[in-house]
Amino acid sequence: MSQNPTTWKTTSMTEIMNVNLPVTTLSGTTLERLNRASSTIGLIDIGSNSIRLVIYRSGGKFPHPQFNEREVCRLGMEVNTTGKLGEKQMKHALETLSRFAMLARLSKVDVLEAFATEAVRRANNSKDFLAKAKAILGIEIRVISGQQEAYLSASGVCAGFRDPCGVVADLGGGSLELVRISEGKVIDRDQAISLPCGYLIDYERQIIDDFLRQVSWLPLSKGQRFYAVGGVWRAIATAYSFLLKPRLDIVHGLTMMPDELEKMMASIEEKQGQIYGIPAARRPNMTQAIRLTRALITHLEPSEIIFSAFGVREGMLYDCLDLDNRGSDPLMDGVKEYAAMTARFPQQGETLEKLVLQCLDAYDADTRRLAAACCYLCDLAWIEHPDHRAKLAVEKMLGLSVNGLTHMERVWMAVALYARYEGVLPVNKNIMSILPETFKKTAKTVGLLLRMLMTFSGGITPVLDQITITKTDGGFSLAADPVLIGSGDLLKRRMASVNRTMSQKITLAQ
Repeated sequence: MSQNPTTWKTTSMTEIMNVNLPVTTLSGTTLERLNRASSTIGLIDIGSNSIRLVIYRSGGKFPHPQFNEREVCRLGMEVNTTGKLGEKQMKHALETLSRFAMLARLSKVDVLEAFATEAVRRANNSKDFLAKAKAILGIEIRVISGQQEAYLSASGVCAGFRDPCGVVADLGGGSLELVRISEGKVIDRDQAISLPCGYLIDYERQIIDDFLRQVSWLPLSKGQRFYAVGGVWRAIATAYSFLLKPRLDIVHGLTMMPDELEKMMASIEEKQGQIYGIPAARRPNMTQAIRLTRALITHLEPSEIIFSAFGVREGMLYDCLDLDNRGSDPLMDGVKEYAAMTARFPQQGETLEKLVLQCLDAYDADTRRLAAACCYLCDLAWIEHPDHRAKLAVEKMLGLSVNGLTHMERVWMAVALYARYEGVLPVNKNIMSILPETFKKTAKTVGLLLRMLMTFSGGITPVLDQITITKTDGGFSLAADPVLIGSGDLLKRRMASVNRTMSQKITLAQ
C-alpha cells in the first residue's frame, strides 16, 4: 500500500491513533534479544531544527539503517525569543509525525522509540505538543535532558570509532553538548554539559565565549581531538570533501586540521553558504554555526577535528549493548557482519585471517588489523563481472558502511583489495596520492597474499582448511594436500609475486 503526501496530511486523528503501532521501546530491551527476533528498530528524533525517522535492521552487533528520512520543521525557532514552540512549527512537526507514524506502521517495526531534545525541553508549551505527538505515535515520547543528550552523543562516537579520545561536541539547532571521552569510554559523565547556544540562536561571539567559560574542564582539554557531531558540521565536512582533490565521499571519519577547517568556513562565508554540500535549508544558519565553531576552536585548540556521522540515535542503540560488546572493534564487527551476509562460503574470512596473519607476524598491530579486516572482504566483488571486479572492489570499499577506520585506512584496504583481484596497485592517482609509499607496499603485500590463497583455494573454506603455514629460519613454508596442489605452477607464480614484496619469503613445502 502506498501513501502520497496529500493522503497522509488529511488522515483523521482517529485513524492515526489506530495505526496499531508497537508500544515496545528500547528501555529495558537489549539488542541481543532484538537480533534473535530478526527485528527492526525505529527511532524518531524530534530535534530543534529537524525531525528524523530512522529504521534500523538488526542482524548483528550494530543494526544497519534501512530507512532514513528527515524533515526540517525548525521546532525551536521561536523558543529563545518567546519561550514557546511556534504554532506554525508545531503544525509542521505534527504533520511530519503523522507521516512517520504511518511509515512505521506500514514497515511493521518491532520496536519504536521517540525522543525530543532542547526545543521541547525548554519550551513552556511543550506539554500540549507532547500530548498531541503521543496521540499520533501511540507511545510515550522521551524528553532527554541536556546531560543525557551529551552522554548519548558521546556513546554514539564510541560506537563509531576505535578507542576515541578527546572532546565530543554535538551542535544542534537549540543547544551545544560537550563531554569528554577516553579510550572509547565516556569519562566524568556527571560533567557532561548542554549549553543553550545552538545554531538557530543568533548570539554574538562574546555571549558564546561566556557560555564556554562556564565549562570548568574545557581548559584542561586543550590540544586534544575534537569529535564534531551534528548535521550542520556534517554539511561543512561534505562541502570540504567535494572541494578536496582527492576526496572520499564519506563524512564519518573525515579529519581536518584547524587551519583547514578555517579555510573551509571562510569559503562558505565568502559564498554566503551557496556551496555544494550545504543544503538549502541550512544555508541561512551557517553564519551562526561558523561563529560557534570558531569559538570552540579557540577554547579547545584541538589537535584535529574528526567528523562523526554517529550521534544520539546510535548512542541509544550502543547503550543497549552489554559492557563486553561495547568495547569490541567496530571495524572487525562490521566486516564480519558484512561477510556473513555476502560471502560465497561460510567461515572463509576466519580461515583466511588465520593464514594471512601467520605471514605478517613481523608487521605492526595496525597493519595486521587492517589485513585481518581485508580477509573478511576478500570476496567483496565475487558476483561481479571478472573484468570489473578489481575496480568495483575499490569502489565498494571506499563506500562500505563499516566504521572504526580513518579515511587513509579505508583507502589502504581498497588498494589491498584491488591487488587481491588484479595483482598490481590501482592507477587512480587521486586515490593513490593519499597513501605514503610504505603504506602502498604493505597494502600490496596483503593483497597479493589474499590473491595467492584465493587462487589456490577458489575461496572454498574446506580447501583453505587444508593449508598449513609454518615459520622457518628464512621465512615461511606453505603445505597442502599434494592432490590439491597439482602441478603447483599457478601457486608458485602467485607465491613469487608475494615474495617480491616481502623480506621473509614463502616457499612451497616438498
